[in-house]
Amino acid sequence: MVSRLLAFVLAAAWSCSLAASTDARYSLKTYSLELAGGVEQVDVYRPVTQEVGVAVLAHGFARSRVRHRDLARALASAGVVAVVPDLPRILDLWGNGDALARFVEDLESGAVPALAVKRESIVLIGTSAGGLASLLAAARLPGLAGWIGLDPVDRTGSGARAASNMQSPAIVMLAEPSLCNLMTSGRAIADALPRRWRTVDVTDASHCDFEDPTNNMCQVMCGRSSDAAREEIRNEIVATTRELLEAVR
Repeated sequence: MVSRLLAFVLAAAWSCSLAASTDARYSLKTYSLELAGGVEQVDVYRPVTQEVGVAVLAHGFARSRVRHRDLARALASAGVVAVVPDLPRILDLWGNGDALARFVEDLESGAVPALAVKRESIVLIGTSAGGLASLLAAARLPGLAGWIGLDPVDRTGSGARAASNMQSPAIVMLAEPSLCNLMTSGRAIADALPRRWRTVDVTDASHCDFEDPTNNMCQVMCGRSSDAAREEIRNEIVATTRELLEAVR
């Protein structure tokens, strides 16, 4: 653990870059950190005011950290540190779950310089395939403030099995049924959660509305997205994240 942590700190020291920001409510730095034995880019959005906790965001299948940029900005503007890594695997969602669990442990050990992270102040958030990966990680990390699944997918039933072992509070948000969410397969995950606070069905939302921002490729494959739906979902996620973090304070 000491050698891994040293590698993280050295990598961050050499590769940290300050990104331009047009919003005075947060800062953005990008780090090169280890995930699953490789080095991935990790964006860290930090509020300039008092920080109430940390949200780790996991993107969907074959996507990148860019797909949670607007959500991360909104979270940071509301006082939540948003940590958004590029996930290391494309097809191996279970490998991404393992990588996220280890990444959270590394955050607790100081992987990001000057960011003190306690597990009880961390919310894991994942979209689509990232919803499954973040759930698999959350099931291995007792003591989290919570987990938020954004239209998670569960092709094999492993998500529902992991959900049944979750000890932390959880909220699931769902789009309209489609092939891209495997006909709302995330509902089985929601039903299996022992500490589910609620399930939020977002009327007329497509799978792409849970990316923030989305792009034309997603909309061609998974249905049209709208600014209004993404804003509604974004506001719900920010409020829910704050709710989970304030419940443990």
